[in-house]
Amino acid sequence: MLVRLDSTQLTVTEAPLAFAERHADAIAAHWERVIPHNQRLWNGPQFLFTDVSCEGGVLSATGHRTDYATFLYWRDHDRDGSAVHVTGSSLPVTADGAIVAARMAAHTSNAGKHYFPAGSLDPDDVKDGRIDITANIRREMAEETGLAPPEPAFDPFMMAARGDHAWFVGRRCRLDESFAACEARFRAHQAATGDDEVAHLVAIRTPKEADILVPYARALALWHFEDQERGEGR
Repeated sequence: MLVRLDSTQLTVTEAPLAFAERHADAIAAHWERVIPHNQRLWNGPQFLFTDVSCEGGVLSATGHRTDYATFLYWRDHDRDGSAVHVTGSSLPVTADGAIVAARMAAHTSNAGKHYFPAGSLDPDDVKDGRIDITANIRREMAEETGLAPPEPAFDPFMMAARGDHAWFVGRRCRLDESFAACEARFRAHQAATGDDEVAHLVAIRTPKEADILVPYARALALWHFEDQERGEGR
């Protein structure tokens, strides 16, 4: 399900996450099972959310500080709705009409999956007690691909895909280079920084090509193509 958003109000609380406290032993055991298969996973800071609502084009939620081990347990097990995942997603469109997708590297927790450059919300995205989801999208794009469009390149609104107690807030941006030029910039970025979360970039030019994407990213891609056909895209 897609929802058009005008803004988000993601407020950070210092209250503990009840889900993490309730499943503390299971979270620790799950992490111990996962790590031997991927030594590069990092149990860094993360947010999961409660009190999620969407009214009048505004997505509101309360963010609780937690860690990646908790998120991974939440992701890999039955979700009871007591904790909700909210994250940002880029939706980069090149000058020659391709959507830039990424195939995730083998050492990541999403190995081999295709979606748009994105990453979890973390403390770097918090400003004055609220999470700036557009800042997260721009930062993750730059870190993973070297592509850093200015804020005016982004649509003034967002499209959120929701399902299974998760919200993926997508914000489309228009890149001023071709896909080939963006790919060259990505390779130069990897060589310069050593960042290797993304195995390679993929150009999504048709609805059929969007079939390789994970469900939320496919929904955003299909919305983009429909929007273009209606002539409503910038």
